[in-house]
Amino acid sequence: MNLEDIKGVGVKTLGHLVSENINTVDDLLYLFPKSYIIYEINNDLLFSCQYTSVEAIICTRPIFIKYRRNVNSIIFYAMINNYKVKCIIFSGDYLRYKLLMNTKVILYGKYKPENKEFIVQSVFFDSFNIKIEVLYKKKLLNDKVVSKIIKNIFNTGYTVEDTLPKNLVDKYKLYPIMKYLYASHFPENKADYVQILRRRKYEEFFWYSLSLEHLRSFKEQSNKTKRIIDVELIQNFIKSLPYSLSKDQRSAINDIYKDMSSNIQMNRLLQGDVGCGKSIVAYISSLMAISASYQVVIMVPTEILAKQTYDNACKYFSKMNIICELLTSSVKNKDKMDIIYRLMSNRVNIIIGTHALLEENVKFFKLGLVIIDEQHRFGVNQRKRLLQKYKDVDALYLTATPIPRTLGLTSFGDLDISSIHSMPEGRIPITTEIIDYYELERNKGSFLDSINKGEQIYVVVPLVNENEDIDAIDIDRAYEYFSNLLENVEIGIIHGKLKPQQKNSIMQDFKNNKISVLISTTVIEVGVDNPNATIMIVLDADRFGLAQIHQLRGRVGRGDKKSICYLVSNKTDNQRLMALKKYSSGFDVAVEDFKQRGPGDYFGDLQSGFVNLTYADFESDYKIWNIAKEDGKEYYHIFKNENSNNKKFLEIINDIQNQKNKIN
Repeated sequence: MNLEDIKGVGVKTLGHLVSENINTVDDLLYLFPKSYIIYEINNDLLFSCQYTSVEAIICTRPIFIKYRRNVNSIIFYAMINNYKVKCIIFSGDYLRYKLLMNTKVILYGKYKPENKEFIVQSVFFDSFNIKIEVLYKKKLLNDKVVSKIIKNIFNTGYTVEDTLPKNLVDKYKLYPIMKYLYASHFPENKADYVQILRRRKYEEFFWYSLSLEHLRSFKEQSNKTKRIIDVELIQNFIKSLPYSLSKDQRSAINDIYKDMSSNIQMNRLLQGDVGCGKSIVAYISSLMAISASYQVVIMVPTEILAKQTYDNACKYFSKMNIICELLTSSVKNKDKMDIIYRLMSNRVNIIIGTHALLEENVKFFKLGLVIIDEQHRFGVNQRKRLLQKYKDVDALYLTATPIPRTLGLTSFGDLDISSIHSMPEGRIPITTEIIDYYELERNKGSFLDSINKGEQIYVVVPLVNENEDIDAIDIDRAYEYFSNLLENVEIGIIHGKLKPQQKNSIMQDFKNNKISVLISTTVIEVGVDNPNATIMIVLDADRFGLAQIHQLRGRVGRGDKKSICYLVSNKTDNQRLMALKKYSSGFDVAVEDFKQRGPGDYFGDLQSGFVNLTYADFESDYKIWNIAKEDGKEYYHIFKNENSNNKKFLEIINDIQNQKNKIN
C-alpha cells in the first residue's frame, strides 16, 4: 500500500508527509509521538507547583487581553477545592464563547505561588478521569491529522513484521508489534502507556547492544602482531620507583599488559582523578612497548603539559638507554626536522608533544603505542589521524573526568576501561565551597594567612578580554580586583594568547614561588603540577562545565597541605555547582554530567546508522539495559550464524559496514 492509497491523504497532505521525510506506510506507523501528556484529575495537587488536572467551576466573567495576533491573554477566577483561584491562559478567540460563568471545566496547568495564579495549559469541557494526548510536533502536519491518517491505516488491516524475535516478546510479555504500534498512537489508559515505554526502551537497548556487538566483531577481526614484552625489565623498573604502586595501578598495568600482548589492538581508557597516578602507569606502558622494540607517542593538549610530561619521562628513564624528545609548535624548524629524521630512523623511543604530532611529515619507524592524555580535549578525527601513523597501533587514553560521550562508551561497550580509584597515601581531600563575591572579600584574611605561610593561589576567569555580550569577569578586571584585595602580593597573569615562552616562564616563576597568586584562564586546566598551591578560586563558576571545574580544582591538593576550591558565583544555588560540592570523585562528577547533559554521540564518526536512544536512559533504566545487553549479545550470534533475514538486523549491519567503509 502506498501513502496516496490511505484515506485522508490528498495531494497537499502527501506533499507535507514527504517534506517531513515520511515516504511509506511503515514510516507513518513508526512515526512515534514525540511526547505524551497524561491528564489525570487530582485536585489535591492544586498548590503542588506540579502540572496537574483539576475540576473547576468558572465563577467570574473572563477578561480578554489582546496578547498578539490571534492570541489572547484570558484571566478568570474559578472555584477549585472550595478555593477561589486566579487562572490565566493564552489562547485564541474560540474560548471567548465557551468560558462562561458557572461552567464546569477541567483545567490542566501549574500553580505559580509567586503570582498566586494557576497557569492553564489546556481546558476540557467534557468530563473524564484519565485522558492521554499524543504530540507528534511536526511543523507541516497537525497532530489530529496525523492521528486520523494512522487510524485509517489500521482500519485497512495493514500489518508489519515484528522487529523483535518472538521468543523475546513472549519472554518479557511485551506487546506484539501491531498492538504495540496501535497503543503507541492511541493509548487508552495508563497500562497502555506503561507497556509502550517498556517495549520501546527494551527495543532501543536491544538494537543498541547488537550494534556494539557488531562493532566488537570488527575489533576482534584485527590481527595485530603480539608485543613480546620484557617482563623482567618492567618488574625491575617498578621496584626502582621511590614509592609503591597502589592496587588499582597494578591492576591497570596488568590490563594493559594483557592487551598489548594479545593479537587484538588495545583500545583502553585509563580513568582516575587528578593526582591518582595515571602518569606512571602511562610511563610503564611506554616501557612495555619500547621493550618490545616499538616506539611510543604521547600527545597532550597544551605546551605546558607537554614540557612537564617530557621532563618527567626524562627523569624516570634517565638511567636507561631510552631517548625522549619533545615536539611542539614552538620547537624551532631546524630542531623539528632533526627530531623527525631521528624518529623515522628509529633513534627516538618516546616522542611527547601537542597537535604538532599530527602534522603529515611526522612519521615513525615502528610506532606501537599511542597515549593520549586528557583525550576529551582532542576530536575523534585528530585521534584517528595519530593512530593511522602506523599500522596496528595500540591506544591508551587517559582522563581525570570522563565526559558523557566517553562515559557512554566505557560503561556500555566499545572502549575497555581501567579505573584508579585510590589516591596516593597522605593526599588530603579537597574541600569545595560555593560563595558569592561578597563572601570572597570576607575571605581576604585567610588568603593572606595562606600566602604568609608560603602557600599559593590560583584564580581562574572565564574571559581573556571584556565582552559586552557576556556578563562575566575578564582577566584584567580580576587582576585589578585582587591587586586591591591583596596588597603587596606578587600577582601574575597567564592565558592562551601569550607566546609559549612567556607562558612557560610565568609557570616556572609560579612553581618557584616568585608569584603568590596566578590569575589564569583554563590554560592551567590540565597537567600543571605545583604541590605548593592550596587555594583554587574559580570566578563566575557557573560559566564553566562540570568536567572543567573538576579538572581545575585538581590543580590544588597535590601536596600534603589542606586545600580548598572556591566556586564564586552570584548563582550560589546553581544545581551544577551543588553537584561539585557534593562529589569529589571524577567518575561521580562524570555521571552527574551525564545525567544533566545526556550521553552525547557515542559512536563519533560511526553515528548515522545507529539506534538513537530517544526514550531509554542508561541511568534510570539500567535494569532494562542490563537485560537487553545480554540479549543483544546472544541474538547477534544467533542472527549471524543463521544468516538472519531480520530486516532491522540487516539494516544495522549494512549501516555500520557502510560507515566503516567511508572512514577507512
